[in-house]
Amino acid sequence: MNKTTKIAFSALSIAVIVVALGVSIYYLTDNISQTNSSAIPSGTPPLVDMKITGDIAEVKTLTISELTHMPITSVTTTIKDETANYVGITVTQLLNSTGASWDVGFINVIAGDGFKRTINTYQAYNSTQYSGNEFILAFAKDGQWITDSTDGPLKLITPGLATNYNVKSVAEINLQPWTVTVNGSVSHPLVLTGSNITDYEVKTVTAPFAPGGEPQRTSDWTGVTLESVLQASGASSKATKITVFAIDGYSRE
Repeated sequence: MNKTTKIAFSALSIAVIVVALGVSIYYLTDNISQTNSSAIPSGTPPLVDMKITGDIAEVKTLTISELTHMPITSVTTTIKDETANYVGITVTQLLNSTGASWDVGFINVIAGDGFKRTINTYQAYNSTQYSGNEFILAFAKDGQWITDSTDGPLKLITPGLATNYNVKSVAEINLQPWTVTVNGSVSHPLVLTGSNITDYEVKTVTAPFAPGGEPQRTSDWTGVTLESVLQASGASSKATKITVFAIDGYSRE
């Protein structure tokens, strides 16, 4: 997934909302804490296939052996009063490594028995900014392969979220596009996604941005004009303000 494209989508998401479900901070960089090969258990890993479906060029099927050849991360966390060290690949790195579409927003993690939990790309990326709190798809626990009897062979580990977000026996990861909802005082509510965003007027501007406390930098940002989105939505001439909401509740008028 191209980083420049994802950053561009972040800019246009902020620019095109009257009232929105999310600002796509689809930003996926490789800021992860990597462990060395000694963190991978010895012996043959469990033979299991996991599918990645949805917002991806083609369905992917991955084995644990293939996952071990990707950059891996170690996380120590407590689940149901048990503290353990888990090793696996971050959700962010998994998306980068498997050709997921640039506009992925929602990640449905599905267990073999159908149990499902949904996280979003903002949560997945944000977790990588705090060492030891990364969301990972784990294949090892305390130096041993995770097995069927120990909630595996693959388990989603999500430090900081409710316990039931640590999905055991992961069989499928289904990806859904990010959506930006335009509603309020409009006659035609809109849902913008990566597939229709360029239906509106596209422009490039040069503007400064200081991401996550980093030094301010000036970049070229490409996105759709707010005016073209408002026109398409039939915004009321009596409307007096535009409120932009991020997925975590942050807003600006």
